[in-house]
Amino acid sequence: MAGVVAPFAGAGQDVVPHVESAVPDPDFCVVMSDLHVGKPWTEQKFRTDRSYDYINDVVRGLVANILSMRVLPAHVFCLGDVSLCYGEERDYEIAEELLRPLEEAGIKIVMTAGNHDRREPMRRVLGKWLGDSPVAGRFASVTHLPYFDMVLLDSLKEPDPANEDNSAGRGGCELGQEQADWLKKLVDEATRPLLVCAHHNAWALGINRDMVKSPKVCGFIHGHNHSWQDNPLYSSYARKTMIRMLGIPSMGMDRDIGFGVIRAFDDRLELTQVERDYYFPVKTPDGERLPLWNHLKRERHGRRVAFPFEKLA
Repeated sequence: MAGVVAPFAGAGQDVVPHVESAVPDPDFCVVMSDLHVGKPWTEQKFRTDRSYDYINDVVRGLVANILSMRVLPAHVFCLGDVSLCYGEERDYEIAEELLRPLEEAGIKIVMTAGNHDRREPMRRVLGKWLGDSPVAGRFASVTHLPYFDMVLLDSLKEPDPANEDNSAGRGGCELGQEQADWLKKLVDEATRPLLVCAHHNAWALGINRDMVKSPKVCGFIHGHNHSWQDNPLYSSYARKTMIRMLGIPSMGMDRDIGFGVIRAFDDRLELTQVERDYYFPVKTPDGERLPLWNHLKRERHGRRVAFPFEKLA
């Protein structure tokens, strides 16, 4: 079994700067979600009374944080909600600007869609990062890593563009029959461990039992809720098979702010929680922060969770 190699200095410390000549390590990857970046709030097509103009700077800082890790990840996987709110093309152009430094450092970016995204503008601007989808009209992909395969599902159900109220709101979630059939075939025929990811959780997509029953699915990671959520999935009371389902935070909008770093071993994956801030409903000056926000930030940063490969099925 490979020894534990820590990607961070410790639970309460900052990341250790990497050597400038460092080459991205294929056994490390970053998983992020809910960037919600975009053009200024005053220029958004649909607005509430709450401004989110701080988000782009927060995301920029977290990208710099990734680039300062002492072990650079070979891949960054993004689980959707790249756009601030309504999938406007300029939002994706800003996202490309913010994430480009990762690509320039030799890190491969792979992403899928969330309920605040729209596929056509996302494809036009960020197509290079959407992977080769085996499912027509969906941003699904499989990335082969040394110890496991990373599966990204596209769970966006786009609203009816003819309905102005829907287009101004939020899309729903679904896999669609073709993607569901592809996923079933993939997990049934898998010969390597699979870590399955989507913007929405496995319960919402109706695939929780399929994930648990597969001999090769070691876990499920999702975004959408902007918070660290650890919810094991069970098969049934008649069987003791289970896998971990982990929700990851937002990269800048609200609640938990951060990302996950995955280290692969020959028998498991370990995810280290990177918690860089906590605020709700919006980011506020230091003098206005609630004391609990700081406690949550300290408590969650550096926590590790495991996804063992061995399971009963």
